[in-house]
Amino acid sequence: MEERTLERYKRNISRVSAGSLKQLTSIGDVPKGLEYFTNVLKRTFVDFEKDDNEYIGSYCVMVPDEMIYAFGYRPLRLCAGHSVAAMIGDEIVPRDACPVLKATAGFHAMRVMPIYQQCRLAVLPMTCDGKRKSAALLSQYLPVIPLPIEMDKSEERFAQNLQNMHALMKSISKETGRRFSNRKLIESCKSINAAQQEAYKLYGLLSSDNPPVTGSQVMAVLNSYCYDTPESWAQHAKILNAGLSQKAAAMQPLKRKKPRIFIAGSPITFPNYKLPFLMEGLGAQIVGDETCMAGRLLYDPVVPDEYSTDGILRALTARYVCACTCPVFEQTDDRLSSLTEKLRQTKAEGVIYHILRGCTPYDFELSMVEQLADKLDIPVLRVETDFSAEDAEQVKIRLEAFVELIEQRR
Repeated sequence: MEERTLERYKRNISRVSAGSLKQLTSIGDVPKGLEYFTNVLKRTFVDFEKDDNEYIGSYCVMVPDEMIYAFGYRPLRLCAGHSVAAMIGDEIVPRDACPVLKATAGFHAMRVMPIYQQCRLAVLPMTCDGKRKSAALLSQYLPVIPLPIEMDKSEERFAQNLQNMHALMKSISKETGRRFSNRKLIESCKSINAAQQEAYKLYGLLSSDNPPVTGSQVMAVLNSYCYDTPESWAQHAKILNAGLSQKAAAMQPLKRKKPRIFIAGSPITFPNYKLPFLMEGLGAQIVGDETCMAGRLLYDPVVPDEYSTDGILRALTARYVCACTCPVFEQTDDRLSSLTEKLRQTKAEGVIYHILRGCTPYDFELSMVEQLADKLDIPVLRVETDFSAEDAEQVKIRLEAFVELIEQRR
């Protein structure tokens, strides 16, 4: 690309990202401590800061961050949600492909994001068809290690997934020339567990009767985890949680509670917060989500039976694969059970089922979620969209009607 074209793309990327950050920090009373997390996103997507770290990129939530730290690299979630990058990706991947794949390919092709250029390689789980097909495309920009994932969660397939994790460890070592450190693996397990604990507390505050924080702000905090170290993230999340707890204790009960909305379905990734911003603008309170760039970070912590490499990899396989509730897996019982529990815990009054155009696994699953919600007497609204702002008014009209429906049901 010409230098002038690249500069225009950089300005547009920065402008869109800065717009989302401004909206996050202009919603009512901004929580004390939120600035740290918005600054993490600002440094990455607005200022394009370059650091001295070396990264291994990953897609989906099935690649253990702990393993990447064990090689002395930092993990970087490459799943992108930027409208400008998706527009570029539209010329690279098929038009009907998932916007996440388009945006990811667009960022790689533009070569304007320093953090993307600092990736030594990318690990690509073979989950949905889009991920499988994009492996060859992404290999034009950086080395790609495919990670086979068994879609059956039986004991037999667990053994195969564990074997695949061992193979991934060997592939990373071969590609990078670095040795695997069991000591670093143990350290990363402990630091990520600490971050997990703070994430649980944050979601507990969000799902309270009178939340002291908005759903979009919580999504941003959890998104920032993908561009930070677990130690620093956990330290500042602890400060944020303490401030939110104090704020919650001082808040007066609402005379009229906001409609409590739970978001399910396709990932919502910074800066594409169109859906949560619209919901909150209509007076709704997002009380939880189970998308893979926010709520699905809340897996059980890794507590291995032993601190051998094989023992930890077994625990990581159980957490990252067996506990995963992505609809690409054949079994749906655990996913529906998890969703049921979350809807009850958050006291959700409605479910927004978010589907990115081209994301067929979530679309296929909609009927089962509707049946579940019907049993719980909770209305569901399917919203299909992408990263552009063109359909914002149409989506807003549908969301407004949904919010009114919830209020009428009270």
